[in-house]
Amino acid sequence: MLEALAQERARFDIVIVDPPAFAKRKKDLPKALAAYKRLNQLALKLLADNGILVSCSCSYHVSAEELQDAIAKAARGAGKHLQVLELGGQAPDHPIHPAIPETRYLKAYFCRVNESLK
Repeated sequence: MLEALAQERARFDIVIVDPPAFAKRKKDLPKALAAYKRLNQLALKLLADNGILVSCSCSYHVSAEELQDAIAKAARGAGKHLQVLELGGQAPDHPIHPAIPETRYLKAYFCRVNESLK
């Protein structure tokens, strides 16, 4: 779908990327990071200047830093410059248990395409 929209040169002010968990096991991490990069790169091609990318992950094995790195690589691949506006996490209806690190698994980056950063 994203590829077809890109071929049509569609442009949007906001694109939300919220796939299912790509890394259900630690061994899935390399493929998951490649998938996050590819999906975000496709999404970035659809964004207008000053558009907003919301990129989410519900994979415990993908850290916030790894997701940010995948987004940065996607931006380079798409020829876009991004500004991270906000890093979100879990709402109170998904509580984090201090003794169970796996309960902290939701991440969301809110980024703006900013061509003035060139």
